[in-house]
Amino acid sequence: MQATRETIATLNLDDLHQAYRGTGSAPYRPELMLGIALVELLRGDTSPARWHQDADTREQCRLLGQGISPSRTAWYDFRDRSLKFIEQVHQSMVDKAIKQRLIEPEECALYGTFTAAAASRHKIYNLKQINRRLNRLGRTIRQLDRPDQAASKKPLEAVPKWIAPTPGGRAEQLDRFSQAKRRMLENIDENRKKHCRYRRDEARMVISPADVDAVIGRDKHKVLRPLYNTQLMTDCSSDLIVAFGVWAQAGDHATLAPMIEKTQRITGDRLRTVHADSGYCSILDLKDCEALNINLYAPVQDNTNQPGRKSRSGASQIPSCDFAFDESTRELTCPGGHAMKLVREVQAPRADGRRVGELRYEQSVDHCGVCPLADRCLGVNAKRRTISRQSDQAMLEAQKRKMDSPAGKRSGRLRGQVVERRFGDGKKHRGQDAQNGRGLARVQAEVGLLVVAQNTLTLWLLVNRTKTKPI
Repeated sequence: MQATRETIATLNLDDLHQAYRGTGSAPYRPELMLGIALVELLRGDTSPARWHQDADTREQCRLLGQGISPSRTAWYDFRDRSLKFIEQVHQSMVDKAIKQRLIEPEECALYGTFTAAAASRHKIYNLKQINRRLNRLGRTIRQLDRPDQAASKKPLEAVPKWIAPTPGGRAEQLDRFSQAKRRMLENIDENRKKHCRYRRDEARMVISPADVDAVIGRDKHKVLRPLYNTQLMTDCSSDLIVAFGVWAQAGDHATLAPMIEKTQRITGDRLRTVHADSGYCSILDLKDCEALNINLYAPVQDNTNQPGRKSRSGASQIPSCDFAFDESTRELTCPGGHAMKLVREVQAPRADGRRVGELRYEQSVDHCGVCPLADRCLGVNAKRRTISRQSDQAMLEAQKRKMDSPAGKRSGRLRGQVVERRFGDGKKHRGQDAQNGRGLARVQAEVGLLVVAQNTLTLWLLVNRTKTKPI
């Protein structure tokens, strides 16, 4: 409580008060509500309903809130409004830490994690199932709630158990499934615009009517459920979270550059080095870091242990890494010692919509036909071997050498000590493993409040550590 009170007293809360200006009755003092919410989050209570209960019963909340007792609706409204001011509150915290020289955010660690959306993993539907439920729900509403309208020609024998028993509940269900259908049609339209390599089977595309913004994917336990992807950029020297973001996507691709740019805005272009895992290390990521003048320490994803295509002998084919490439002449030599022909150079698509250069080589049938390695190198029905190599593959090879250096090995240890510990604290003690609100905007507000709560404690500890540090 002391940490929360002292930290809030030093922050810029202009946007917080602005969020409550306007017409209507005078609100409760929003800084007092913020203090109660942060204390509750540090205890692991993420529900505004619980904040309402504890504001009346817990002594800490009563002291921090000076006796205020907002209603449940006021607390849920506060959670939703926090999206308008939480970025400024977080910015004020980072500015304070930099001004007092508690941190120097030149070196940060980036990590992402999946959190469960506030929606059941058992109730996800494809477009065909959504249409079927909409039809059944529409006929039920016309016959039970709107008898004056023309009912469906097909009589309704029994109301399914999944349909709500009250008119209000049925209207809410109809609205949720209608939203789900609109979002599903948008997702299908986007899917059709993608390259065929990344296009999904439309019959297997599913959505949760309870939270149409959430992406359906597998969490850390390999459970298929509605998810959100949370990204944290943490200062390596202090554990202070300097930037955060939330995406409705099932991977970390295309999040590195936005997180770096956001961190640079918050810290005043102080960031120089980023530590991350292999999910953030592609050629496009390396190019983004080079353009942003960022030194990226992230391991290159190793696919050599994955089984390749079967060869004539039944074993996996000789991997492409065994083919020698000359960077100066752009010549590729097969394990048999023969030069391969460069067939063409193309721009290969990637999952985020961008493209990378790719060189495609093939070997002559004359060489492959008499090569003693043919049974291990060629596919079952193939007459020649073809190899694809990215045009800027040298960037990945240079990254591998950097990660094998002492600085790269230190990076792996440092990343585990810093940002993964923040997520561990959030999931174990702060209720970050599952979201309470539905929709991307509410999840962003919840993550922002949790980050500010964690930073409140971290910042207070940094200040007091400085005060007690011997001269």
